[in-house]
Amino acid sequence: MRPAVRLLPFLLLAACASGPFEPTAVVAGDSKDDVLRKMGPPTAAYTMPDGLARLEYTRMPAGRKTYMIDFDAAGRVTRWEQVLDEAHFMAIVPGLRSADVLRLIGPPSDTAQYRLPERGLTWSYRYESVPRCQLFQVAIDVKTDAVVAAYYPPDPLCPGEMGRAI
Repeated sequence: MRPAVRLLPFLLLAACASGPFEPTAVVAGDSKDDVLRKMGPPTAAYTMPDGLARLEYTRMPAGRKTYMIDFDAAGRVTRWEQVLDEAHFMAIVPGLRSADVLRLIGPPSDTAQYRLPERGLTWSYRYESVPRCQLFQVAIDVKTDAVVAAYYPPDPLCPGEMGRAI
């Protein structure tokens, strides 16, 4: 097999990894139309508690990155950031509503139902957790639509790792 042909899968993978969901071309001051032209349609749009807009660009369910782009009252970009990290997870506390979790860190990579002690949901987030191989999980009570716990179990794709609770 020719060397160029053998490299093709790696080149395609690299192109996907730096694809349209990484907002490196988005700069502070860009308009929403500029962002849409550069990034394409968002995976979600949110109104933040202060009334300002946020656009989400996620690679879920299989990816490990979610980008949020924030706008000021004039509709101009103030910042963008990758939100699937432990610093952002610290804002997910008991009592927070599921809509708040979505606005802060986007959609989960996986959702599961549980029954004990009460009926609820567990949202799992895969993220870059080097050197550990773990998930971030959020338990939500379906009756109250509120977060009851958040924790870091081992990622089942990396057996043998130990999780840690928050």
